[in-house]
Amino acid sequence: MDDKKKNVPEETKELDDLEGVIEVVDFSDIRSALNKLDEKKAALDQEKKEKEAETKEKASEVKDSKAEKTSLDKKETEKNEPVSDVKDLKKTEKNEPVLDVKDSKEENKISDKKESEEENKASDKKEAKEEDKASDKKETKEEDKASDKKETKEEDKASDKKESKEENKTTDKKDTKEATNKAISQSKRLADAKAAEAEKMMSATTETTSNATNKKEKKGKKGLAIFFGVFASLIVVAYVAGFVYFSNYFYPDVAINGTNVSNMDKATAQKTLNDFYKDYVLTMETIDGKQVTIVGTDIEMNIKLQEDLSKCLKEQEAYLWFMNLMKHHDYSIGANATWNEDALESIYKDMKMLDKKLMTAPKDAYIGVEDGKFAIIKEDMGTTLIVDNFKTTVNDSLSGVVATVNLKDAGCYELPKVYQDDATLTADFASMSEFAGGVITLQLDDLTLEPGMELYDEVLQKNGDSYTVSKTKVQNYVKELAAQYDTMGTERTFTSSFENGRIVKVAGSAFGYEMDQEATANALYTALQSKKATTVEAIFKTKGYTLQGENDIGDTYIEVNLSLQKVVAYKDGKKIVEGDCVSGKEATGDGTCLGLYKIQDKLSPTVLRGKQKQVTKTVTKKNKKGKKVKVKETKMEYEYESPVTFWLQFNGGYGLHDAAGWRSVYGGSIYYYSGSHGCVNLPYDVAKKLYENFELEDPVVVYFWDNENRK
Repeated sequence: MDDKKKNVPEETKELDDLEGVIEVVDFSDIRSALNKLDEKKAALDQEKKEKEAETKEKASEVKDSKAEKTSLDKKETEKNEPVSDVKDLKKTEKNEPVLDVKDSKEENKISDKKESEEENKASDKKEAKEEDKASDKKETKEEDKASDKKETKEEDKASDKKESKEENKTTDKKDTKEATNKAISQSKRLADAKAAEAEKMMSATTETTSNATNKKEKKGKKGLAIFFGVFASLIVVAYVAGFVYFSNYFYPDVAINGTNVSNMDKATAQKTLNDFYKDYVLTMETIDGKQVTIVGTDIEMNIKLQEDLSKCLKEQEAYLWFMNLMKHHDYSIGANATWNEDALESIYKDMKMLDKKLMTAPKDAYIGVEDGKFAIIKEDMGTTLIVDNFKTTVNDSLSGVVATVNLKDAGCYELPKVYQDDATLTADFASMSEFAGGVITLQLDDLTLEPGMELYDEVLQKNGDSYTVSKTKVQNYVKELAAQYDTMGTERTFTSSFENGRIVKVAGSAFGYEMDQEATANALYTALQSKKATTVEAIFKTKGYTLQGENDIGDTYIEVNLSLQKVVAYKDGKKIVEGDCVSGKEATGDGTCLGLYKIQDKLSPTVLRGKQKQVTKTVTKKNKKGKKVKVKETKMEYEYESPVTFWLQFNGGYGLHDAAGWRSVYGGSIYYYSGSHGCVNLPYDVAKKLYENFELEDPVVVYFWDNENRK
């Protein structure tokens, strides 16, 4: 009894070691394959339950047979084998139930799925044999444990009596290794069997799927063939129906002699044409979108068709209806049309469109400037009719009994040669647009000009496929600019200070603007070539007071009215002084010169001298011997010498000055008989005011009301 108690722990330890070895075996691959078959297992569960009862009965019979065999083996072993072998058998039998316990769940899964597959493929007899074989390896946990415990107790009693404690320890270690090797070998066989079964199942599934796919493909091909057969039949029916219909009816867009007969049969179309001819009108569309008509009754027109409409239906080509259905079709039938030529000529005379004075010539598209930018200016079609072509078109239209005619399409107008979509024009526009960023500002003294792209339009010249700045064109542009703004030597309109602003005209070559054209052209040419925005200042040889306003005189000037013998002066538009004067002596031809001048010099004081001339006088001189003798001597002397306090020169030797030393009265008609040598004599205070307020270059305006009747 004591020995038996001692051996129980030893056996328990051996079982634990064997379980540890079995747990090392990796069943993950087998489980993965079995998981894929779980879905099919559900469908077979019902059949499995029905066969479980039969399987258990057969398993019980196998167990009894196994028990008897085990008992005989033990007796045989006790007689022939040493004690260590008995222990090995005992330990092996102990270990086998442990392996069956661990693997029973996996084996049950394989057995269930295998049974299901075998039932679908073989008869019940074959399944029973397979189940008997499997049941030997798949006894339930409860039966295996009970049998193993009973056998173990009997073996323990026999072995306890024959073995010593030391032999038990040695033999147990040896038996454990052999049992472990046997368990691993058995596990490997089970894994290989399960993997083979899973592969077989997968192969069967693939074959079933393939068969189903082939059946579907065959069925799909058959359905597709039926579909195309029906479709082809429908096409044939549709074609025949269209052919029959359009053999008797016109297409949806058909005109005969210009009359719309769309979708009509021959009889309806014939009636439509006959009705049209009764009220025939030729409508002509002009190039500017207007409509001009010639009414058949106005020219006594008589129309009779030469044939029926069968010809037009035949030309329609009904057998090609599917190609011609959406096209426009124009057919013509010969007609015998007559009219009164004199009546037609009378209509021509009343047509304004044939009046050459009212025609406008066509214009080609070109590159110009719109809103300050280069642009392609669209062509102008004009309204110039080619009269001969027009009359020919009218005759042809009347003869063919045509309802409408487009005169432009018929070649009755003179047309532009270049249109806005012209390729060359488009390329030129692109080349000229390269200068679009080089906006030039022209500064003409106090006047600012911004010609924009119009400047380039004037100076660009085409060289090959591109445009460049032409120096010659730049010079011509500057020349035109000078002609517009130069005032030197030109006549100006001037509003006087007298008689309520009486308008007078003055001219002069001593005051005004004169541009240095060469220097200005060079500066402009350089700026244009740079293609950059910049300001170019015009260069002047002489300048007036301003280029803005009524004239270049401005609002600072001295005004001399010889008709009234008055002098008035303004500075910045404000009157500085006004007074009487005495101008040059008209009686002797020394009248003050007229025109527009500027102050050339200012002096205070000075002596005014007349022209120099030769004067011969008798003078007394001593000779070589010291005696006094009279001799004649000739020398140059001034005609006069007059000292003045204020002098403002405006035309060579002529100017404005005070005459206080020899005059006390001014104004009136003194100037005519007792005037100056050409200067303008002023009272002292007037001369002083002028001298103090005006500078060099300020304008001086001298005029008569009526220069032709000048006294």
